[in-house]
Amino acid sequence: MLQRETIASALQTHAQKAVRWRSAFPLRCHAIAMAALFMFSSNSTIKAQGDWDVGLSAGMSNYIGDIGDGTGPGRAFIWDLQELKSRPAFGVFVRRKLDPSGLWHIRSDFSKIHIAGSDKNTQYAPRRGRNLHFRNRMVELSLRLERDLFQAPLTLARQRRAMITIRGFVGVARLYHNPQAQLDTGNVMYAEFSNQFRFDPNRWYDLAPLQTEGVAYETSITTIPFGFMAVIAGQRRGGIHDFYLSLELGVRWTNSDYLDDISSFYADPAQMVGIGAALSSQANQAVLDEAGASAGSLSAHSFIEDAPVIRGNPTNDDWYGTFMVSFGKVIQPRGNTFRRSRSQYRNIRKVRRSPNRRRTRY
Repeated sequence: MLQRETIASALQTHAQKAVRWRSAFPLRCHAIAMAALFMFSSNSTIKAQGDWDVGLSAGMSNYIGDIGDGTGPGRAFIWDLQELKSRPAFGVFVRRKLDPSGLWHIRSDFSKIHIAGSDKNTQYAPRRGRNLHFRNRMVELSLRLERDLFQAPLTLARQRRAMITIRGFVGVARLYHNPQAQLDTGNVMYAEFSNQFRFDPNRWYDLAPLQTEGVAYETSITTIPFGFMAVIAGQRRGGIHDFYLSLELGVRWTNSDYLDDISSFYADPAQMVGIGAALSSQANQAVLDEAGASAGSLSAHSFIEDAPVIRGNPTNDDWYGTFMVSFGKVIQPRGNTFRRSRSQYRNIRKVRRSPNRRRTRY
C-alpha cells in the first residue's frame, strides 16, 4: 500500500511539472517559428544572398515509446526500438541559403511519417502478455534552421566536382497524428463483435476518440526536430551547384505520450463504448500462457476499481525519428541562365559561318 502511494505521489509530481512545462511550450515554439519566418521572408537581406532549391525525401521511420524491444522493461533511447517495425517516410521540401558563404540555410518540409509497434515483437513477458499494438500515419509540417559544420571538395571528373558537407539542424514542427489498432482475434470480446452485421476483422480503429485510457488527448501537437545530415553536392568548375544528395538522421522531441495511445493506467471499460473497451485491454489467456508465468494473469492487464493497474509509462513522453535519403535541385536565377544561353548561341553562330566565308573567297 505504501509503495502504491509513493508511486501515485511521484506520478502526480511529474504531472504537475509536465503541465507547467507544456503550458509554456507553445509560447516558446511560436517564438521560434516567428523568428524563423522573419528570416525566411526578409527580402532586404536574403534576396541578394542565396538561391532556392527544392527536393524529395524518402526513407524509414520509427519511434520510442511504451511499446519496445528487449528482455526487460523499457530501455533508454534507441535501445528500446523495434527495428522490425520501421515504416516508410517520405516528403518534399524547399530550402534557401541565408548568407553569401552558404553556411546557414532555412528549410521547410512537408512529410508523411508512419510509425508502428506491437507487444508481439518483444521478449519481455509482461509486455508480451499485455498484447497491445498500434500504427500511426502522421503528417508533419516543419520549419528548421541548418548550419554547415564541415565541408570538403572532391573532384569527380574533368567537368564536375562534388562538395561533401556535414550539416546540423534544429527547428519546430506541427504534427498531425492518428493512432489506430485492430481487434485481436484472441480478444475476449472478439466473438461478440464478429457476430455483428458488417464486421470487418481487418479494420483499423481510430483510438483517440475511443479514449481507451479515459483521457482526451490532442492529435495535433508541436514537436522539435533536430539532427545531422551528410550532403554531396554536384558542382561545376565555375562554382555553380546543380543538385545534391543527402543522408539525414533526424529525431523529434514531442510533448505527447499518446503517439501509441498508451500512457498510464487501464480505465473503466464501463465508461467506454464497446469497441473502445475491447481495444483498451487485449490480453487473453492464450497469449499469457505463451508468454510464461512472469506475464501475470488477466487481472494484471485490465481495470481494477480502487487499484490502478499500469498500462504504460506516464513519466516519459514519446519520441520518433527518421532516416532519409534526399535529392535536391538548385534553382538557378533566370537572368543568369538567359545571358549564358545567348552567349553560347552567338559563339555557335560564328563557328558555323566561318567555313562558308572561306569557301566564298576561294
